[in-house]
Amino acid sequence: MSETISAPADERSPVHKALRLLARIARSDEPLALPELSRALGLPKPTTFRLARLLEQVGYVSQDPLTRRYTLGPGFDELALNALRNGPAQHRRQELMNRLAVRLGVRVNLVLLKSGKVSFVEWVNSSSPLRIDLQPGLPVPVHCSASGKLLMAFAPDAVRARFLADAPFPAQTSATLCTRAALQKEFERIRRQGYAEDCEEFMAGVNCLSVPIRNPAHQVVAGLAVMAPQATFPIERCREQRAVIQACADAIAAEMADFASNGRRR
Repeated sequence: MSETISAPADERSPVHKALRLLARIARSDEPLALPELSRALGLPKPTTFRLARLLEQVGYVSQDPLTRRYTLGPGFDELALNALRNGPAQHRRQELMNRLAVRLGVRVNLVLLKSGKVSFVEWVNSSSPLRIDLQPGLPVPVHCSASGKLLMAFAPDAVRARFLADAPFPAQTSATLCTRAALQKEFERIRRQGYAEDCEEFMAGVNCLSVPIRNPAHQVVAGLAVMAPQATFPIERCREQRAVIQACADAIAAEMADFASNGRRR
């Protein structure tokens, strides 16, 4: 379905047009061709092409060399991640995560899927004497982490297909799901139940449960996860507290949506 993004007559600057182009690409689940962008923006093809080329040069847009279609580039990924970390909703989000960490005695992570990899936006460590402390740069595989599996399960079909094409994946523990068939089944289960768990799949003795953070269009854009030692917070207890975890995720989603639409908290 085509979508036209109109602009008031006094908003014709190149910067404004470039931002509208970025917004159109960001909202699309599929790569967009130049004619589609031109129609959506109501701009001539040469103008749209020049804007796309400029954004491509700084890494905010990428063009597939074969299909010639446009997607967001790695530079935009980094910009968006930093904006989420440091944006106006950050303090309220941190407050909500702190409350959850204290209430349950667990580590709380807010996670994105960035360029097919798990990326931690922020986290709150548990105050429990027995706790999990992950180093910021520690690589966390998608296939054996609760948030990674959650976000991949709800990712566009093309993204998930590219990911599964790399199977089998290395085992981190004896519980890790490694094969394409096992992960396809796991993704289907996650979509049905609405959450994901990692029961000692990434680290022996460690459990994790992740729930979705959705945007106003009900798309899953991030995961909120609790992580704790099996000895103090078994997976059964994680499941019992799922409604509490989801309530925190929903509150974070509401804050993010509010700031995005109004630029300030109600």
